[in-house]
Amino acid sequence: MMISVIALVSATVTFRSLLFSCNALMILPRGSNRNLHRASAGLSSTPFHRHIITSSLSSSPDDSVSDAIDSPILRSLYDPLPRIDCNGTVSNENNTTEVPKWVNKVTSGTLATEEGSPHELYFEVHHRLSFDNSTQDYSTARHQRGLVGLVLHGGPGAACYPKHTQFFSPDLYEYVVLLDQRGCGRSTPLGEVTFNRLELLVNDVEMLRQNLAKEGLIDKWIVGEEEQQQQLIQSTQPRNHHPWDVILGGSWGCTLAMAYAFTHPNSVRAMVLRGVCLFREKEIDWLFGNPPESSAVTPRAGGKTSNLRDLIAGGSSSVSMATPPATMTTLKEIERQSVAAQLFTEQWKEFSSGVQHVENNKRSVLHSYYHRLLGTDANSRYKAMRSWFRWEMGIYGNGFKKSEDSNEDKNRLLVWDPSRASWVFEDAQVHNQKSVASICVDILSSEHEEILRSLRRFSTSSSSHTSSKIDENILEPLPIEDTIAARTESKVEDMKQPSSKNGNGNTFDPTTYIPAQAMLTCYYSVNDQYCIHPFNSFLSINPPSSIPLSSWYSSKLPPSSSSESYGSSISPDLPFPLPPTIAIQGGNDAICPADTALDLHNVWEQLELRIALKSGHSMYDPVIAGEIVKSLERFGHSLMMGEEADDVLDRIV
Repeated sequence: MMISVIALVSATVTFRSLLFSCNALMILPRGSNRNLHRASAGLSSTPFHRHIITSSLSSSPDDSVSDAIDSPILRSLYDPLPRIDCNGTVSNENNTTEVPKWVNKVTSGTLATEEGSPHELYFEVHHRLSFDNSTQDYSTARHQRGLVGLVLHGGPGAACYPKHTQFFSPDLYEYVVLLDQRGCGRSTPLGEVTFNRLELLVNDVEMLRQNLAKEGLIDKWIVGEEEQQQQLIQSTQPRNHHPWDVILGGSWGCTLAMAYAFTHPNSVRAMVLRGVCLFREKEIDWLFGNPPESSAVTPRAGGKTSNLRDLIAGGSSSVSMATPPATMTTLKEIERQSVAAQLFTEQWKEFSSGVQHVENNKRSVLHSYYHRLLGTDANSRYKAMRSWFRWEMGIYGNGFKKSEDSNEDKNRLLVWDPSRASWVFEDAQVHNQKSVASICVDILSSEHEEILRSLRRFSTSSSSHTSSKIDENILEPLPIEDTIAARTESKVEDMKQPSSKNGNGNTFDPTTYIPAQAMLTCYYSVNDQYCIHPFNSFLSINPPSSIPLSSWYSSKLPPSSSSESYGSSISPDLPFPLPPTIAIQGGNDAICPADTALDLHNVWEQLELRIALKSGHSMYDPVIAGEIVKSLERFGHSLMMGEEADDVLDRIV
């Protein structure tokens, strides 16, 4: 949900996020999310599509290898691109003599926030440059005109990493922008919670877009003086408003992407969401809520995982975790399993040990961690951090179901196809590393309702979009207190681990370590109504009765991956509050269960929802990673056709 998976990096003892066919493409006007028509996204041999079909897709450096694949495969991330510095020197880590087709020029910078705020944001612009045979150099000419993608990381409290750029085709996306949100990653101050709420993060994303255009960091956004004057003559609507072409948001990043698109509908043309999270009260309570007093779930046998390092395990390389359910959740189980603590009983017992349980406060355990993680006692914060991540990683590592399924079952998708207005089964595999179309599609009959109900974890409704009453009068966060337990625990000096050293041989010191993700996730979870304001009603899918659902939740259809053409009932002249969007959800995701994605689908019929039935939360799950790559390419092909159409029209004029 709002968290992204954390892996301990021993070199720096910092937590990193793991979150880290057809030819009929329709012509789209550039720069307007309202004009992204549903279109096929296959490859074409027509010269007009020249720079779309030269894609060096897949992890294979040899296109002939990719094209020769006969057996079905899953799409995968792109290879990391060699870097080129400001002097034109290309890194050659593999000591090859071949000239890379693509290189990556990385520009980093910082961005100050509003007056009075201590936050300074870190961002990176990854500019993909192609080799020009005529000049024997890497071209920066504007004729490349590739798209601009933005990555919004999870958390709250995670960070962006260069690997996130590998979801984006260098043939389609000339720029990929990474932003570390407030208090995250290389933004400063790390873990800072003041001046940190969703409304300000939305402002940051828009400020970054404007700053990149102003500073000329995105070539295609640069508008010359002559062009500006011509635009003023031809139209009262200047065309130098340059939106993000596609935003990729994961987990908490979905929440930020949705809020941003809702606030700035003309500043984003399309979205791809993964692990759908809207940070609703029921989502927070699922992950951190106390189990009902009457709950009596039989503890499950313990298992082991070696994915956690010594810092979390407290000296052991494995952590005991509850074995997940062996079968899909039944409706009766759903009714009594409203929180994760009822399923992961052993983890919850450890997570809640030594914590005072307050009657009639379903978040008393969460509140205890709030005071420990955000208080001034370093020893208490360190111990709370270790316990916090053992809880999160225990849920993440197990998911809901782990059985020996066939490869075919593991690749199965349940897809809401808005162009058909029906649910279908798809196989996530494709024929080659250039394809975006699944190899097999089966239209479902009425039994899909039972399948959808079995995917729900903390709700049983298939149609309700209401939520608990929203208190709009919460004007400040819960005060932070140093707990008594924090002052009576063993001294910090006893917690130092001489064996935990980074690459420079320095000893990890818990008195200076800042567990930003645990701190910010906890802060936002406790103060959810304060931090999410003024988007509470929108994200809760609970608009005022006077507002039609379609005025908040509707969009153009996303481009189709099918070779067939399906008509749209949506007039192309109507404005929409949200951009075309594809949502990718793991059916076994225990961090962000499918409930939220299904609830959003119920009110947003144009949303394409792709549920990888046997996948969990990670964006690097093979099926989910492939679906992200394919979705970004479908949008990329459609938007690039719009770019070419504009070029033709400009030349005619």
